Amino acid sequence: MSEDKIAWKPAAMVRIESEGEAPTGFQNLVFVGIGMKSEMMEPINPNNWKNTISGLKSWGEIPSEDALVEEIIHSERGIILKLKDNQDYWSAEFFPWGTDGRLRARISLATEKSDLPIGGFSWNEIDLITVRKWERPSRNVKSKLTKAINSNDLETSKDIVFKSAAAIGSFHKSAESGRVTPRDSRKWNKRVEKLEALLRANTIWRAPHTKDTVCIITIGDIRFSDMIDNSEDEYGIYFNRPRLSDSISRPNCEFPAMRDFSSLLHDLNRIFYSCNSKLSIIDLRESMIEGWRSTAPEKWSSKNSFYTPRGGVFFWEYEQCLLDVIEAVSHQSGKPEPAVSMLVEVPGIQRTMFNHRIVAALSFMTGFFCGNGFYQYFMGNSDDFLVPIILLPISIGLYYTYRRLAPSPALSILRVWNEK
Repeated sequence: MSEDKIAWKPAAMVRIESEGEAPTGFQNLVFVGIGMKSEMMEPINPNNWKNTISGLKSWGEIPSEDALVEEIIHSERGIILKLKDNQDYWSAEFFPWGTDGRLRARISLATEKSDLPIGGFSWNEIDLITVRKWERPSRNVKSKLTKAINSNDLETSKDIVFKSAAAIGSFHKSAESGRVTPRDSRKWNKRVEKLEALLRANTIWRAPHTKDTVCIITIGDIRFSDMIDNSEDEYGIYFNRPRLSDSISRPNCEFPAMRDFSSLLHDLNRIFYSCNSKLSIIDLRESMIEGWRSTAPEKWSSKNSFYTPRGGVFFWEYEQCLLDVIEAVSHQSGKPEPAVSMLVEVPGIQRTMFNHRIVAALSFMTGFFCGNGFYQYFMGNSDDFLVPIILLPISIGLYYTYRRLAPSPALSILRVWNEK
C-alpha cells in the first residue's frame, strides 16, 4: 500500500530523510510541508512480530514473541495487528507518534467497564505498542446516536449523550485521586496561539480560566465511537490512541477535565452536522452537561468551570476545531465541518462578550463608589449613608446581569443551530 493511501500518514506532507533514532525493527519517519512537521515511528516489517518487538521493553500481559501475524489493519491512528498465539487471539495497536507518557497512569484510573490495554511495549520511556485480547465489547454508540438524531428521536439521543458524558465523568471522579496540579492558563493559551500561528488563522482566543479547571490525567481525544454500551445502565470507554494532530503539534502541557468533555462535545457537533434532523442541539448539549455533572467532581463541572469568559467549553471546542483543520490541511482533504463554520463564528461571539464588558465596568464603578461611600461613613467624616445604600444593589444587579449575559454552554458556537 502506497504511503498516500495509508490513513494514519499525512497524505499532503512530503516524507524526508530522517536521522532520528529508532528501536530495532522500527524506522523513524519525518513528514514536512505546509508549514508543518510530523515525526513518527513505523515497524519495518509488521509481518515479523518477533523482530518488531526485539528492541522494546514489555510490561503487563503480552503475547509471546512467536505469535503469528494474521492481519494488518491501517486505521486513522496507526497500525493494528491481529495476532494468534497458540489458541489465543490478540490485538496489537501501534502508537506511531507515541503518547503523553501517562498511558499506564490513565489505565490505572479507568473504571471496570472500560476497555483497556492489558500489556504493551515501550522504548526509551515511549509507549509504542499496546495489546489487548482480540474479543471486543460492543462499540456502536456512534451509529445509534446518528440513527436517533436522523430519526428526530430526542429521548433516545439525550439518553445516549447523557450516558456517554457520565462515562467520562466517572473516569474524572477516579482521576480526582490521581495526580492533580493547579491550572496552567499561560500554557493553555500558548498552545492555542501556536495552533493559530500554524494555520495562519484570523481568529484569536485567550482566556484566564477559573481556578476550578485544574490539571489532571486526562483521557485525551474521546469520541462517541469510543463508547462501550454493553450495559443498559451505564457506558464504558474504549481508551483509544492519540489523534494525528498530536504528531504535528505535540501538547506541551497538562489539561483539565473540561478538555475531555469538550472533545466529546465537539464529536456531537460532527455527528449533528452530518445528520438531517429537526432536533435542537441545545437539548442535546444540556443533556451532555447534566450527564457529566452526574458523575464528575463537582468543582470540575461547576458553573464557574463552564463560565465562557473564563474559558469553559467554548475555549476547548475552539481548540478542537483548530485540530480538525490541522489534520485536514495535512491530508489536503477539504474543509472539515463543522469546524470551519464554527471558526467563522468565533469573532462574532468574542465581539459580543467584549461589548458585555461595559456592564462589568459599570458594576465595578458603582461598586467602587459604594465601597468608598461606606468607608467615608464609617472611617471618615461623611454623614452621607444614603448614596452607598442605593449603589450597593445597583452594583450587585449589574454584576449578575453581566454574568447572565455570558453565552450559555448549552448554546452552540455555530449560532444557526441555536435557532432550531
